[in-house]
Amino acid sequence: MALVGGGGAGNIAGSNPAGTGSTLNYVGEFAYANSGVITTDGGNESTLLEFDTAGSVIVGRTQFSYLSINQSDDILFRIYFNGEIIAGVQYPHVNTGSHTNYFEIIIPPYTNVKITGDNVESSTNRDLTAMVIGRVYA
Repeated sequence: MALVGGGGAGNIAGSNPAGTGSTLNYVGEFAYANSGVITTDGGNESTLLEFDTAGSVIVGRTQFSYLSINQSDDILFRIYFNGEIIAGVQYPHVNTGSHTNYFEIIIPPYTNVKITGDNVESSTNRDLTAMVIGRVYA
């Protein structure tokens, strides 16, 4: 396999195997997306991940995390398929350390997936992350 930039890991076409970003990456039979830290626009829904799936079903899970805390903040995460909310979770009074939650998920073929986060209690910006991992079935 050809190397990118004269060294480092092999070039895996159509993927970002070690990085973060809003797109879905395919590696063999697996797919994943990592948002990295996104600082929300306090009081406004911020997109953490958004991508379109190919012609296969993905069975996996999502993960949400908040990294900055304040006992008066309520953090709301939402999952959209093709513009419709399919799931959401709100963490009230996030006064403990970084929190993570997992949801099992089945993503249909040719689906626009968007995951958002919002501090619904105040206009304070907060650091959030989202991740999707799964197996691809043709």
